[in-house]
Amino acid sequence: MTYRTFRRRMSEATAAHDWMEGVAFVLGLAFLALAVLCVGGIVTAIANVGDAEAPPGQPVTVGFLEVTRGFAIVLFAIFGFVAFGVGWFLAGDAVKGWFTRGGARAKDRRS
Repeated sequence: MTYRTFRRRMSEATAAHDWMEGVAFVLGLAFLALAVLCVGGIVTAIANVGDAEAPPGQPVTVGFLEVTRGFAIVLFAIFGFVAFGVGWFLAGDAVKGWFTRGGARAKDRRS
């Protein structure tokens, strides 16, 4: 089987299964939701940067708390960017379509 034949068969098989688009869209929305959660993690970590109190009963130093909060900011930022990129790759076309159709409907209502 040549590459061209393989590519044609894969294209036909993919076109016949619209459920793949649905699964990709749901996965994309899940990754976009994960990106929003990462933003919440960044906000929480930034809000607690100056808080130097250890939890009760934990022998933790102030320096350790500051380093872990800095690590959380960097980690959530990286995960957030990756999750947003993957989510936009999987569901971006559908999301853009919602906004363009919504904008067209609003223009129709105004005129």
